[in-house]
Amino acid sequence: MADIRTAGAQRRAWLSAALLSVALLVMPLLVWLLLPRPSPVMPARREPAAALLPPPQPELTAPREVEAPPAPPAPPAPPPREITAASVGPVRGVVLDPEGHPSAGALVSCREPPGNSAGADAEGRFELPAEADGCTATAAQPPYGDAEPTRVAAGRDNVLRLLAAGAIVGEVVDPSGRPVEAYLLAIESFTPAGSGAHAGVNGRARKVSDPGGAFRWDALAPGRYVLTASSAGRPPARSRAVDVEAGRAAERVRIVLPQGATLRGRVVDAASRAPVVEAQVELDSATSSGANAISLALTDANGDYELEGVPASGPFSVRVRHQQYMAKIVSGLDARGAQSTRVDVELRQLDDGGAREELTGIGAMLSLSSGRVIIAGVVEGGPAASAGLLAGDVIARIDGRPTTELELADCIQRLRGPAGTVVTVGVEREGRTLDVTIRRDVVVR
Repeated sequence: MADIRTAGAQRRAWLSAALLSVALLVMPLLVWLLLPRPSPVMPARREPAAALLPPPQPELTAPREVEAPPAPPAPPAPPPREITAASVGPVRGVVLDPEGHPSAGALVSCREPPGNSAGADAEGRFELPAEADGCTATAAQPPYGDAEPTRVAAGRDNVLRLLAAGAIVGEVVDPSGRPVEAYLLAIESFTPAGSGAHAGVNGRARKVSDPGGAFRWDALAPGRYVLTASSAGRPPARSRAVDVEAGRAAERVRIVLPQGATLRGRVVDAASRAPVVEAQVELDSATSSGANAISLALTDANGDYELEGVPASGPFSVRVRHQQYMAKIVSGLDARGAQSTRVDVELRQLDDGGAREELTGIGAMLSLSSGRVIIAGVVEGGPAASAGLLAGDVIARIDGRPTTELELADCIQRLRGPAGTVVTVGVEREGRTLDVTIRRDVVVR
């Protein structure tokens, strides 16, 4: 038994020694395999100082459109004028006349962009709102010419200087060239050289008395003028178009007054045929200005009248009035070169609350706007309304004659005429021109 135990102990001892030997052999191998091997040591590379590169940046991956949404657009900048108006004060300045004196009451207005205006005070000073900063402004005050358009700005003393007035120098003579010593001279039409308001210029009239028939009209704003003259026994006549420049006189303007004809007739009650006594008979719309030196005629006890100085040729109209009767405009009259012509007139008595005037024509009221003939209104149920004419329509032609060649009074006379006759009117509307033939008729208004 003892030998058996001894043999077992020896085997265990040899086995332990063998395992220890194997472990000592394997352990270095495992350490060599598991531990990281150091990199070989290399000498550092030296670069010249001039070739040194900036320190390396972290590597970035280029963004893709699907991964990075585009940046939102910048909000639009507000309009410059809004910024200016919010950051500056009002636009101030002064208006001076041609001599350099303050011009009280002048009207200052922005032409580009339009919309702002102001009046000058007693010292000629004006103030426009901040929104006017940078606008192109002008000033107007009759009889001077409009100030040259000037760009005005806030924060400085803006100066607008009116242009000097002009004049027209001329004479009025009869067909033989002899001077007409006494006559009425008026502004038939005026188109200003600028854009300012010149209210009251059209229709201004003055009496002239000169042995040589000469006249001089000073203090006229620059622009284009047509003058009209008339005298006792001579119907109104017009000058050529006269261009007046600032500070200069347009000279050698001649107006020839023709010899007139005499209109005779009788005025009676339309119902009873009794004569109408002291009815007034006068030329109607003989001039656009309304100035007319032809004296009206009164009917006598028999209702007879004589009106001297009506046109010897061409259409004209007379207005017949009496306080107890409707006024009547008799149109389409023409002496046809004769020394006299005749027309009898019937008047209808007034009704309470009824119409007060009758005439023959197309039933349209005309006005001028920027040199164009405009329909200001139409009589309801009248020929013009029945033909489709509307307020605001531009009359471009009358029986083929351009209205640009006619004064307003000429257009009125050409549209009037005896009942039953026709007139062709070229009408402009919304950029189109249409010729309309209208039959004249009696119009009551």
